[in-house]
Amino acid sequence: MNKNGQHVPGGAAAIVTALAKAGTSVLFGVPGGGPNLDVVGAAEAAGLRFVLTHAETAAVIMAATYADLTGRPGAALVTRGPGLASAVNGIAHAALDRLPVVVIADTVRSAEAARISHQRLDPAGLGRSAGKAAITVGRDRPDEAAAEAVRLALQPPAGPVVAVMDDSAGLGPPGPDATPVPGLAGPGRTGRGDLAVLAGALRAARRPVVLAGPGAIAHTAAIRSALAGRGLPVLHTYRARGIMPDSAGEAAGLVTGGAMEWPLLAGADLIIGLGVDEAEMIPGAWGYTARTLLIGGHPPGAPAYFTGATRLRITLADAIGVLADGGGAHDWPPGAGRAVRAAVTRRLAATATARAGALSPVQVVTAVRSRAPRDAVVTVDAGAHMLAVMPLWEVDTPRKLLISSGLATMGYALPAAIAAALTSGGTAGGRLVIAFTGDGGLSMTLAELETAVRLRLRIAVVVFNDATLSLIKIKQRPAGQGGTGAVGFGPVSYAAVARAMGAAGTVAGTESELMQAVSWAAGHDGPTVIDVRTDPAAYPAIMELSRGEAGRQPVPGLQTSPEIPPGRTATAKEHT
Repeated sequence: MNKNGQHVPGGAAAIVTALAKAGTSVLFGVPGGGPNLDVVGAAEAAGLRFVLTHAETAAVIMAATYADLTGRPGAALVTRGPGLASAVNGIAHAALDRLPVVVIADTVRSAEAARISHQRLDPAGLGRSAGKAAITVGRDRPDEAAAEAVRLALQPPAGPVVAVMDDSAGLGPPGPDATPVPGLAGPGRTGRGDLAVLAGALRAARRPVVLAGPGAIAHTAAIRSALAGRGLPVLHTYRARGIMPDSAGEAAGLVTGGAMEWPLLAGADLIIGLGVDEAEMIPGAWGYTARTLLIGGHPPGAPAYFTGATRLRITLADAIGVLADGGGAHDWPPGAGRAVRAAVTRRLAATATARAGALSPVQVVTAVRSRAPRDAVVTVDAGAHMLAVMPLWEVDTPRKLLISSGLATMGYALPAAIAAALTSGGTAGGRLVIAFTGDGGLSMTLAELETAVRLRLRIAVVVFNDATLSLIKIKQRPAGQGGTGAVGFGPVSYAAVARAMGAAGTVAGTESELMQAVSWAAGHDGPTVIDVRTDPAAYPAIMELSRGEAGRQPVPGLQTSPEIPPGRTATAKEHT
């Protein structure tokens, strides 16, 4: 029974109870009536907050961001058929960023499946193909099924589980519904001999580099203690930013499989990956000769992306302990990591010119950074603008700079900012959350502005408005396929749209206007859309620096290893 004396069906009560026991406090979603509303009622009775969204993928992204920031399972509610189908992109995002989410899905009851075809899909099959697993919560022992759904979502490596609500289904076999998708198995046992391999490699190395991935975030304090002041450069994947604070001399910037990291990796004689997930790396060859040792991360088996690498079967804690012991002496010049990051910043700054009445992408980022509160949480959408935001926005702790890294989906930044604001105190009077998005990404989730208005969330949505899919336009150039019709939009005033939806909206065409808008948004109780007139002319140069030959220019004072000529990527070779 809920607080109004109404009966709550067993499955709805079971799934909400299982989530509440795991610490979940918010349920996002779009109900469809019937069993969906039973779950909303059960959530209300259990003290969980229900946040109504406008779209299912946005709801799952919000749930995934909640999980990312809290470590507790996120929860999203969708209806059968079109509801679950619409949620697939969010489920895929949670799967590839390894985030524990339970997607509670209505379905055509199995007792009526032979008669009803309308809106009937295979929810378990869809859940297994896009996510980690699917569990049917039926009439028999629903508490056990619900607890198993939450357990599977949290089981390392974490991921999304679809809980199919069918009160006519009996207790089926744990069989295929509960089987995680291939490639998501946990790590193997520790091999003590591999500890000696790592220790020996460190003793012999003169220029080791550490790659920090999201699997290492839980070990942030230990990594800082082991490496602070040592001068060993540390490159971070997108999701790992902040493990070593950007204020530290060891923080060397990003590793994405692109070109910005080339000066360090081409000069290294040992590369150590801690908790790196191959899903974060952009397609392309891993062309470095340095011996590469990987600990933790994904996939857990033999490396596929890192050509010639060896995966050591030791725990991250043990590996960090070996790093803390020191190894041999290195001969990196003082501040090698900071020098590489500074060189990237200088080259990006060289692109900061724009036509009158507009700003370059770099000008947008630097202007917002100059006025944003230091404790702001930032979400970043996929698109050309992320190539300016990610290397330039400095953070000193993990999970302050959020992006869809594995799936790299557009339409991430605004839903993620909503969840971040709810989780991080971004309601009225709380800290500011900043969402960097392109016009294409914002248009995909524009209706969620009303969600932010309704919840009075302190969010500054910074829109790089150039009426173009700029990243795709750059990729289009070599082949010329599609013409402007494939990448260009008509003009839209997002500031005017924001005001029509109840948010504050303003247009910025100069750095001064943008800085004033950010300062105002930081004190406004509610969302603000800052429509930035953006000149896309600099994007090709930014793309070249990130992923082209320009990023492979030597850094003054940082020599590459003798066998690798500056300006050329090394070819991969096997290591024994």
